[in-house]
Amino acid sequence: MKDYSSHIAIIGAGISGLTLGCVLKQSGMSVIIFEKSSTASEQGAGISISPNGLRVIRNIGIENELRSESGNPKEVQFFYNQNKLTSFPVDLVTTSRQCLYKNLLNKYLSLGGEVLFDHEVSSINLTDPSISFSNDSSFNVNHIAACDGIKSKCRSLIYKGAEQPFYSGYSVWRGILEKNQTENHIHLGPNFHIVTYPIDNTRTSFVAAVKNPKETKESWKTKGTYEGLCNDLPESTRHIYESLQDSNEIYKWGVYTKKIPDKLFDNNITFLGDAAHPMVPFLGQGGCMALEDAYIFGKLIKLNDSMKTSQIMYQKLRYKRVKKIYKDSALQGKLNHISNPLIVYCRNFLMKYTPVAALKPNSIWGYDPDVEIKKIS
Repeated sequence: MKDYSSHIAIIGAGISGLTLGCVLKQSGMSVIIFEKSSTASEQGAGISISPNGLRVIRNIGIENELRSESGNPKEVQFFYNQNKLTSFPVDLVTTSRQCLYKNLLNKYLSLGGEVLFDHEVSSINLTDPSISFSNDSSFNVNHIAACDGIKSKCRSLIYKGAEQPFYSGYSVWRGILEKNQTENHIHLGPNFHIVTYPIDNTRTSFVAAVKNPKETKESWKTKGTYEGLCNDLPESTRHIYESLQDSNEIYKWGVYTKKIPDKLFDNNITFLGDAAHPMVPFLGQGGCMALEDAYIFGKLIKLNDSMKTSQIMYQKLRYKRVKKIYKDSALQGKLNHISNPLIVYCRNFLMKYTPVAALKPNSIWGYDPDVEIKKIS
C-alpha cells in the first residue's frame, strides 16, 4: 500500500474534482486525483457558467483563458411559438465541457497537481482512510473527497443499498450547430423547451428537453438520430436545428436524479457535485454548484485545523443552498413545459409584462462563496 497519508484524495477528475484540486494546490496542500477513465477528456456538450460560477473560475485564475475560447452572451431571450416574450441582460460564459475541463486540468497540472488515470475505486476504508482500486493498487490517504458523479461508486461502497438514480420524466437531445449566435435563446412549448447558446465564435450548443414518460437511457454519449429528434419536437421548431440533418453528432439521453441526502459528509469522506446532490438541469446550475462546492470546501480545509470542523461548516454552508436549487430546478422544468392553454397564457403574460423571468436567475447568480465563508468563519 502506497503512503499518501498526508494527501487529500479526490475521486473523479470532473468539474468539482479538478476545481477542488486547484484550490487545494493554491493553498499549498498535498492532493492527488484518481480518475477511472484513461483521460480527463469530455464530450463536446455545452455548459453555461453564470456569475456565481464565474467567481470561482476567476479566483482560481482561468477566467481569461476560458473567456477567450468561449461564448459570452450579454442577453437571454425567451420565445413562444417563434414570438419573443421577453429578454434581460446577462454576463455569462457559455462554453463546451471539453474547454472547461481542459482549462481546469491545465491549471491543476501547472500547480504541480498529480492525476492518476485508469484508477477505478473498488473498496474504501474510512476508519484508517485508504482506497483500493481495480488495478490492484492501494493508497493510504488523509481524507477522501468523492467527486465521482451521479453514479458515485464512493457513495455505493460506503452506503450499502444506497438509493440509485431515478428517471426524472425528461429526456434531452443535444448537438452542436455550426452557426455564430451571440445571445442565449430559450424556446418554450407544451411538454418541451429548447435552449441554444454560443460555445465559441463559430459554434452554438443546441439542447432540447422533452417530457417523456418512457424511461430513456442515462448516458449523454448515447447517439440519437435526426428523425428521432424531429419526432420529439413540433415541426414549427425545425428551423432552429435543421442544420443537424447531416450531423453524426446527435445525442439523446434520459435525465436522472436522486434525493439529496441529509448529510454531505461522513467519517473521513466528503461528497461534492453530483455525487452529493444531482439535480435536473433546468436552471443550468449543475456545473456551477460543483464549482461552488469545490471552492468552498477547499477554502474551509485551509481555514481550519480540523477536517471535521471543515466538514461541518461545509454542510452548514452548502446544504440549504443546494436543496433550494434542487427544488427550483425541478419547478423550472414544470414551468417550461406547461401545456394547459390557460396557464400558458398566464405564464407568458407575466413573462412579457413583468420582470419575473429575470428574478429567479439573478437571485441565484448573486451568490458569492467568499462572502458566505466570511459569514461562518
